[in-house]
Amino acid sequence: MDVCKLALTAIVAAIVTLALGQVKSEWGRWVGIAAGILIALSILSELSNLKVLMEQLKTVMADVNGIYMKLLWKALGITYLCEFAADLCRETGNGLIARQIEICGKVSVLLLGMPILLTLLETIAGYGT
Repeated sequence: MDVCKLALTAIVAAIVTLALGQVKSEWGRWVGIAAGILIALSILSELSNLKVLMEQLKTVMADVNGIYMKLLWKALGITYLCEFAADLCRETGNGLIARQIEICGKVSVLLLGMPILLTLLETIAGYGT
């Protein structure tokens, strides 16, 4: 992923959004939403590389249960999805909904990670006896 190209795309979109916002505000919003979708799609295309790396990590950590890798992927997906949805809501002027989405994402990741925390605490308690 070329971060410079993505950053340049975001800056150009922000300038166009600002310029169009003075003429017709809804056009500016649509440009912002389109730029966000374009950037998100380029990030999604790079996730295949991340998947390959995660599979390599999984083989290196063969003794670790595969369920942890699934939980990691779910947490990553929840994080990106909630961040994108919250930013989109914030862009359309719905700050309250954006904050609720962020809280929902944080609670979801917390609940997703609880089994890992419980397993870790049980392992630590097992070493003490």
